[in-house]
Amino acid sequence: MRHDPRQLEPIYEFQVVPAPRKGERVQGLRTDDARMAYTWTELLNDMALDGWDYVRADTIPNDNSADLTGTAPKTMTLLVFRRLLVVLDPDRDARFS
Repeated sequence: MRHDPRQLEPIYEFQVVPAPRKGERVQGLRTDDARMAYTWTELLNDMALDGWDYVRADTIPNDNSADLTGTAPKTMTLLVFRRLLVVLDPDRDARFS
């Protein structure tokens, strides 16, 4: 399949937020799994209300360990979101140049 240069091109903006490390305490949720699922659901829904689409989670190195012994994991997980800014029409841009 060839790339059609006349195809509309979407332009996105991105936002990266730290992934929750602990689930929120919510009445009726007793397990860590249920609390974590609730926390993630709330985060994803809050971001979606502002127009952000979830893209992926990335785990990256982090040398700032909060553990005094230095044995804490030296990684952090970040959540990547994107939302559409504008759709460019290459034909329109070519006509005005």
